[in-house]
Amino acid sequence: MKTLTYVSTKSIEALTWPVTIENTNLYSPALSVFTDFKTAAPRVIEASTRADELVRLMRKEHVRLKIVVDANNGFVGVISLEDLSEEAFIKQVAKGYTRSELLVTDLMRNKEDILALSYASLKNADIESLLYSQKNNELKHLLVIDQDSMKVRGVISASDIARQLKLDIDVTFSSFHNIYKLALLGEAHGDSKLQVA
Repeated sequence: MKTLTYVSTKSIEALTWPVTIENTNLYSPALSVFTDFKTAAPRVIEASTRADELVRLMRKEHVRLKIVVDANNGFVGVISLEDLSEEAFIKQVAKGYTRSELLVTDLMRNKEDILALSYASLKNADIESLLYSQKNNELKHLLVIDQDSMKVRGVISASDIARQLKLDIDVTFSSFHNIYKLALLGEAHGDSKLQVA
């Protein structure tokens, strides 16, 4: 058995923070805004979870997207807070469901309906190219697929791009389309085009 060493925190004044890329701009590598599941575990939820319980859980965790898996951790889709909106619940109740019996599988986006980005193409792209390719995407998250392993490799969040580019936009409502308009066209709030270093 190994002996562990303990130290006093009395003289400790700082925290270790993740390394972030300073001065991210449109020409920074697209990988700088990518959440890689090789280094950050995916946030998953089982498809059989009650949808109303997931709303509470996601708000508590401050998470806007979950990867939906089956009982064997197999990928079956995604679900976002937008998919769990009050309007979505009302539509399902109007179809005859009881709110408390609705499951994640009833409100999620199935994997067959999702178009994801290739990891190989992401590796060679910059943020400007990424935003241009997503200029019509009203969603807030984009899955990235590693075609070599045939696995979901990670996710790109529109709000992460907005934060790293330091855009003057409410990240709660930011879609790829909104960020494209602001960062490349300068159309939001009458702002001028993002200045690139």
